[in-house]
Amino acid sequence: MIEIDPPTDLHPPPRGDFAPTRWSVVLDARGDDSRKRPALEKLCHIYWRPVYSFLRRHGHSPTDAEDTTQEFFFHLVSGDFFDRPDPARGRFRSYLIGALRNFVGHQREHATAVKRGGRVKFVALGTHDGEREFAAVAHPDLDPSEAYELSWAVTVLGEALQKLGNEQQAAGREVVFSTLKPFLHRSASAGDYEQAAKTLNTSRATVAVWLHRLTARLAELVKLEVAATLENPDDADQELRHLLAVFRR
Repeated sequence: MIEIDPPTDLHPPPRGDFAPTRWSVVLDARGDDSRKRPALEKLCHIYWRPVYSFLRRHGHSPTDAEDTTQEFFFHLVSGDFFDRPDPARGRFRSYLIGALRNFVGHQREHATAVKRGGRVKFVALGTHDGEREFAAVAHPDLDPSEAYELSWAVTVLGEALQKLGNEQQAAGREVVFSTLKPFLHRSASAGDYEQAAKTLNTSRATVAVWLHRLTARLAELVKLEVAATLENPDDADQELRHLLAVFRR
């Protein structure tokens, strides 16, 4: 099973060498909707799951959680949150839950202005099984904030894993990836490597090398995904340590 520790040999280059992250684009483009909105919409489309998990743990029914998720993101994209200085110290994860708590606290007032689900469908939740994904992190002892954090961590890992799969497919290694992908989630049992080697018509040693490379690349992609939600990519190691701590609770 993979342990995604912050890679010690992947120190970020100086800030000037980084392409702008999605969150830094949002913050830098305050007042310029043509730049801000696409970047923020991308973040919202990816990270709706933690919002949904928070709302379900907060006592919302599945239908109410879907409606409120839609309303929240519409309000987020259309509102004036970004006129405020330094939202959540440049971390989208922290900013999002702060904005969500504020929104839920004023939900009754907001629901009068935007009839539930009737004004916009911001995230195509119909293409997702929100309840199935919520059930994957719905431990009964988690409070709403903890459910949000765990769902956030799972989402980051899922995005990185999807990108790894896309890379492998583009490289013509889809069969290798699909065969070895289970070992990115769990520890191999006795005979698993041998069976994978037989499936891939190679040796056990080669399977081990291929899996090591997949693991290393997944770690890189997780770090890149984390950095995309920060104003300053140099904070990625610290944010990644937080993500790992959430998994280990």
